[in-house]
Amino acid sequence: MDQLPKDKILANAYDFFIEFFNKKSIAFKKKKAKDFKINPFTIQATAKAISDKVDAQSMAEAIVYPFALGTSIATSFGTQVQEFIVKTMGDPVVGSVVQGMDIEYYDAIDGNKKYCQLKSGPTTINKDDIKTIEDHFTGLYNLARTNHRNMGINDAVVGVLYGDKNDLSQMYKHIIKDGYVVLCGEDFWYHLTGYKDIYSDLVKVAQKAAINSEMKNDFQSLIDRVKTRVEEDPESYGLKKDDI
Repeated sequence: MDQLPKDKILANAYDFFIEFFNKKSIAFKKKKAKDFKINPFTIQATAKAISDKVDAQSMAEAIVYPFALGTSIATSFGTQVQEFIVKTMGDPVVGSVVQGMDIEYYDAIDGNKKYCQLKSGPTTINKDDIKTIEDHFTGLYNLARTNHRNMGINDAVVGVLYGDKNDLSQMYKHIIKDGYVVLCGEDFWYHLTGYKDIYSDLVKVAQKAAINSEMKNDFQSLIDRVKTRVEEDPESYGLKKDDI
C-alpha cells in the first residue's frame, strides 16, 4: 500500500488535536468553581508545592490542575487512541473488526499486514491485561488458521503510542517474553509510517495544537473563576481571610 506523505500525516494529526483540545475547552467553560470538591487536609499542601506559598492563586491552581491535566485530558486521549491513529493515518490504516484488535495496517518495514492492539503509554496495562491481550492474539492466530490465512508470528502487535522501550512496564515485558511483539513510541511510529523521526514531530504538532486551540484561554479562565471563589469564601478551603 502507498505510503502516506509525512506532511499529510502531521497535518491530519494537527487537525485531530485541535478538535480534541477544543472539546476539552468546552468542558472548562462548563465547569463551575463550586463543582470542585476539595480535601481541606491536603489542598493547602498541594498549593504550597505548586508555588511555595498558599494564597488564592496557588489554591486555584492546585484545585484545577489535577482536573485539567490529569483525569480530563490524559484519560480522554487514552480512550481515543484508535480514532487518533485512523484519522492521522488515513486510508493506509483501518479499524479492525477482529476481536481484541484496534487497527490493521501494512508494516512500513517488512511490508506484512499487522493486527494491532493499541495502548496509550508504557505503563498503561496491569497484570490482568496480560492474559487478555495474549488470549486475543491466540484467537487471532486460530482464526487465521481456520481461514487458511498465512500469518507470521510477528504479525500480531501491541502498539504503544508514546514512551521508549526501556520505559515499558514489567507487564509489557512479560508479553514480550512470551514471544509477542510490543512496539513502543518511536519504534511503533516508524513501523506504522516508515518515517524514522516522525514520533518527535507528532509531539511538537500536539503542542502546537494545544497552543493554538481555545483550550489555553478557557483553562486560564477556569483558574480565575476558582481563584475568585477562594477569595470570596476562604473558610471553605481551610483558609482565613487574612491568608489571602
